[in-house]
Amino acid sequence: MTDQPAAAPQQSVMPYVIPMAGFLAITTLEGYLPLVAGQPNPTWYPILYAVKVVAVTALVWACRSTWRDLAPFPRWTSLALAIVVGLAIAALWVGLDGYYPELPFLGKRTSFDPGVLSPAAKWGFIAVRMLGLVVLVPIIEELFWRSFLMRWVIENDFDRVPIGRVTPLAAAVTSVCFGLAHPEWLPGVLTGLAWAWLLHATKSLSACVASHAVANLALGLYVIATGDWKYW
Repeated sequence: MTDQPAAAPQQSVMPYVIPMAGFLAITTLEGYLPLVAGQPNPTWYPILYAVKVVAVTALVWACRSTWRDLAPFPRWTSLALAIVVGLAIAALWVGLDGYYPELPFLGKRTSFDPGVLSPAAKWGFIAVRMLGLVVLVPIIEELFWRSFLMRWVIENDFDRVPIGRVTPLAAAVTSVCFGLAHPEWLPGVLTGLAWAWLLHATKSLSACVASHAVANLALGLYVIATGDWKYW
């Protein structure tokens, strides 16, 4: 009688969940900061946001075992497609504003105007905000939504599901959940569907990260250029 090989242990969900949970927890704390003239506190909000970037970066590093999901880097054709999709998504978020009902239970963005700060503090905050928006958020969100949750919906033992496999149910569930994680729920749902399609088309999670970074960069530059701070 020959010994049967032991089954590989199921991959832990925690490295995917912890950075996202940390980000959401500190974001929730931002809502409890004291207001000044009905606006976010110009002293404590920038400090807490900087703390969030540092803390979540540490969590991402501690959970870096998930980075293997980012390989391989997308081919140039996939990267070009990711950029186009990212720019279209940024236009979607701005273009749909005011054309769909708000859902009060989703809350509102902090919408902090850094113009109340001194010039040095203003641009320091914008630099940290853009770092979080363009680098940190795309990594933690794509690893959670399009790597972990997409595959977990398909099969509980999600590490058996290859990166890039997308089913209609998984695309729908992850997109609706992604949308409801944002006050801008309709653009969020459509964005989730777009990135589910991109993942299916490219079989590359890194393509989704790149597209997410492009979308956030474009939206961030729009906010800085127009002063329409409600988008962050």
